[in-house]
Amino acid sequence: MGKKSIGEVGIEELSKAGGISREKAKVIHGVIKEAMAKAEGSKGKGWESREVWKEVVRRKVLKPWHPHSLHQLVYYSVYANWDASINGPPLYWFPSL
Repeated sequence: MGKKSIGEVGIEELSKAGGISREKAKVIHGVIKEAMAKAEGSKGKGWESREVWKEVVRRKVLKPWHPHSLHQLVYYSVYANWDASINGPPLYWFPSL
């Protein structure tokens, strides 16, 4: 899907894509890192895209008022290595107030 995986996306990229402050980008980045750690669990095989996305949505990291470009960056980075031919379509989410 995308070129960079979510583990490669930094605070600066989040800030620029979202037109948000570095401080807000740090918060989002931290939640994403926590989601990745939680999705990895004890198996040690790396994180599962679907589980990372579920956690990002559950934690309400992305807000409806964030620019679409930030939503796209996070979504496509989470699913950068997703193989739809094996796994089916990735999960999606529509922001609501």
